[in-house]
Amino acid sequence: MKEDFITGKLPETVTIDGAEYPIRSDFRVGMQFDRIWGSGMDERDKVIQLLGMYYPRIPANVPEAVSRMLWFYRCGEPEEREEDGNGGRTRYQRRTSKEPAYSFAQDAPYIYAAFKEQYGIDLTESKMHWWKFMALFESLNEDTKMSRIMYYRKVNTSGLPKGERAFINEMKKLYEITDFAVIGKKMSLEDRNRKWKAYVKARQIEAGVVR
Repeated sequence: MKEDFITGKLPETVTIDGAEYPIRSDFRVGMQFDRIWGSGMDERDKVIQLLGMYYPRIPANVPEAVSRMLWFYRCGEPEEREEDGNGGRTRYQRRTSKEPAYSFAQDAPYIYAAFKEQYGIDLTESKMHWWKFMALFESLNEDTKMSRIMYYRKVNTSGLPKGERAFINEMKKLYEITDFAVIGKKMSLEDRNRKWKAYVKARQIEAGVVR
């Protein structure tokens, strides 16, 4: 069950085969995830780099280490979520949809400005848990430029007045995501998880390579 943000303690470890393993929880690690995941690197190299990025000491059970790493990246949410009560997509589904609303790399200046404006947080100086960062990021109000950019990217213009539609289409072009690590992703996070686990089971990473 996902830890309670208010009364609980955000996780700094994950449990694998009954043992606790420290996991790097800083939001900067999570922000780098998409770039590695969507890169053109060999799958084995992606697994090695991500595991080394998240774990100070990589567990021997690599498939489970990958699974728990992705659980942590999802902020504790389950792999599949039903639609919410209003017929919309859940937070996790929105974040991993095939039509991304943001790129952490491309939008870094806007994200920085939004946090500074709304929360008074300087992300260049802050130490923040990944789950806390995502809670704040996904709660940015519509007055921030980052929220408006995400709206432009995702909004369906069909049925809008001609002038409004033309304006939004211009904004879509202006703020189009060109980061290949985001737009080049063809598999969902969970499809990637299943592929990685199968890959690792078929070809266990040598102990001398993964450290």
